[in-house]
Amino acid sequence: MSDWIRSNWFVVVVIVALAGATGYFIYDANRNNVPGRQADGKDVIASLAERDITADELYDQGAPFDGQLLYNLYKNAVVSQSVQTTSDLEKEAKEMEKTIDQNVRGQSSDKYKEAISAELASYGFASYDDLYDYCLVNVKEKELDRTYVDAHFEELKKSLKDKQPRTVSQIKVTVSNPESLTEDEQKKVDSIDKALESGTFADAATAFSDDTATADKEGFAGYIDADDAAQGNGVVAAEAVSAALSLKKGETTDWITVTDASTGAKSMVKVTVDEDDVTAIHESDNEDVRDELLYALLGSDTGLSMKIMQEAASKLKITFEDEQTQARLDNYMKTAGGQADAE
Repeated sequence: MSDWIRSNWFVVVVIVALAGATGYFIYDANRNNVPGRQADGKDVIASLAERDITADELYDQGAPFDGQLLYNLYKNAVVSQSVQTTSDLEKEAKEMEKTIDQNVRGQSSDKYKEAISAELASYGFASYDDLYDYCLVNVKEKELDRTYVDAHFEELKKSLKDKQPRTVSQIKVTVSNPESLTEDEQKKVDSIDKALESGTFADAATAFSDDTATADKEGFAGYIDADDAAQGNGVVAAEAVSAALSLKKGETTDWITVTDASTGAKSMVKVTVDEDDVTAIHESDNEDVRDELLYALLGSDTGLSMKIMQEAASKLKITFEDEQTQARLDNYMKTAGGQADAE
């Protein structure tokens, strides 16, 4: 994933999840669906497992719906009822809720609830109070996607060939001027080079690296691919990513000079490729690495997410109480699916 993705985490979460808390249009086999019926004097547009959705509610959330929003609402319902809620998913959703809340609160402390509510509204959420529901649908969708990808990985991995996926570790030395190192800086660089000659990259990173994000992880800096070559992956700078993409497993770059775009601070880094086999990365013990590869697969095939959702939907009993709604949804999915195929 690119640095843009990491710096715009909330938007990306929304894009990846396409999530909405309210599940529309899914009909539970244990409920009666009566066309044209009313609830509290209001016309029922759709039925779902837990309650009815009235026309007034739909319009209150910003009707008329565009195709993207309508699809999101439909997708949320499919995801919600296709993946069983487990304690692990609940825990992950709560962690995501906390992260989103803290980050938005830090960026907009006086209006953070309004900011979150405004972002979630386009995905079918009524307010900030629905943030947890959004997060739960999000993690359920990831589980649905992962199950599909695991079952079809041998076929899907072909789409990642040009991305050159790999995992890497790095060692960083902070310097004042890369062109003229101080005596202490030169001693540190020399010590690292000597350590690499006689020992492992992990040991050298643990002993000498100035990178607070990776030093206590034996230098491990996570997943990278060709999409990170422009802006880095948030840990490894773009210059180092580009160099690492040309290496094979076990190979290490020369010293690379890096300038922090936000602070202007200078550093010298070395990066080694830990793994360049896509199957091994897919089977990694590191959940973050597996997630990054999953997102790379979904990103490399823009129609894959919809295909996964439609396969899940085919296993559910779905009814529409409004023919126009069904027609608009079908048209959107046909058009979006066609554009994905063209790409």
